[in-house]
Amino acid sequence: MDEILEVGDVGGSTDIRGFAGRAVAPGDAGYDEARAIWNAMHDKRPALVAYCRSTDDVAAAVRHAREQGLEIAVRAGGHSLPGHSTCEGGIVIDLRGLNSIEVDPEGRRTWVGGGALLGELDAALQEHGLVVPAGVVSHTGVAGLTLGGGVGRQMRRLGLTIDSLRAVELVTAEGEVVRADADTNPDLFWALRGGGGNFGIVTEFEFEAHAMGDLLVLATFHPIEEAERVLALAQEIGATAPDELLWTSFLRRAQPQVWLPDEWVGTLGVVSLIEWSGELEEGRRVLGEIADRVAAPVASIAQVPFLMIQTAGDELFGPGKRSYVKAGYVDALDRPAIEALIEAAAAVGSEFSQIEVLAVGGAIARVDPDATAFPHRDAAWLINVPASWVDAAEDEREIEWARRVYRALEPHMTGGAYVNFMGDDEEDREATAYGATLERLRRVKAEWDPDNVFRRNQNIVPAGAEGVA
Repeated sequence: MDEILEVGDVGGSTDIRGFAGRAVAPGDAGYDEARAIWNAMHDKRPALVAYCRSTDDVAAAVRHAREQGLEIAVRAGGHSLPGHSTCEGGIVIDLRGLNSIEVDPEGRRTWVGGGALLGELDAALQEHGLVVPAGVVSHTGVAGLTLGGGVGRQMRRLGLTIDSLRAVELVTAEGEVVRADADTNPDLFWALRGGGGNFGIVTEFEFEAHAMGDLLVLATFHPIEEAERVLALAQEIGATAPDELLWTSFLRRAQPQVWLPDEWVGTLGVVSLIEWSGELEEGRRVLGEIADRVAAPVASIAQVPFLMIQTAGDELFGPGKRSYVKAGYVDALDRPAIEALIEAAAAVGSEFSQIEVLAVGGAIARVDPDATAFPHRDAAWLINVPASWVDAAEDEREIEWARRVYRALEPHMTGGAYVNFMGDDEEDREATAYGATLERLRRVKAEWDPDNVFRRNQNIVPAGAEGVA
């Protein structure tokens, strides 16, 4: 963690009043590195990158941006698929220096800086056999993932990341520091749980932590000709699955895996990861029965350390690739939906692109729909279509493929989308992302950010301010 901290710890600057970090501008050493984000599609040139060391630095950077009329982008992991982690001609407020993590193992609480990455949080908690339910790529920022809801391997058992969130420290659009929890600024706390980065910059999260150790994973591969049977079985088993079971299937070209014979690599098919997060002996029985039923030509059941599986996708989803995403929810994998999935998968181009079919439900669905701003708790499956490639010459082909997949699946979808899996080109983005919670979110936005200062995200326009850019 100390090595990461040094990235932002590069000396003082007097350019921003009250700012103790360093502001990097065009022409400064390290500017091109400072402006880069995870998705290479977005090659922006901000006027300033402000490496923050403290909450006071964040507040000073916000005040400076308002005084200078600069658009604000906020970056921790920099994983925003549509490029919200950077901006053209504005200021990037970089939080990576705020990556401290404090754990109270007896009280099962953790306090996490707004610049921490999932891998840092996972490692700190696993020292005590604990987890916070979160995402699956360790170089993702805790903040962005959490504020959008937070899906991950533990969600069916423990809920979304926001369901374990107990309080935040936040810098407002006025550059003030406030606390939000169930008793202090409760409407703001409600909105932060699913409403994205629309209301301020969170500099510290307080989470409840949960006991969890190794997982059991049944990994299977089937050629595409068997996809209909596999997905139909996923629907059948998923409809009554215990919370400890998470089923994810990927329609893609098979990537090298330790459990996959080389002759299958590059073959179009269905890779399924069926994970068990409960008692191990019971999991072996459950996964063994599923393995018998799924009858894969290639299959492996393994007990996997939590930290190992949490980093399994890091290389595949590493920085520097070009990425575009479309996604939505479906209530069931019925035959028409499955047929649409298979037809769409047949046209996949890049070796890195895929269609992800991810079971949700479980503990997510048992939270009162009014308790948080996350509006999609009753969905059964999340369909995520991330196109990923390397060569800029393939931009048009890969983007059009993802859009074509989405158009084919749209008749089977609920009409909503997970805000962290959205691009910038959806029609009526607010309603798609926030659904039934939108009007209340707009009222909270009007109270905390009436000028729409924090608009570099899946933006919520303040109530009564439809003309605000």
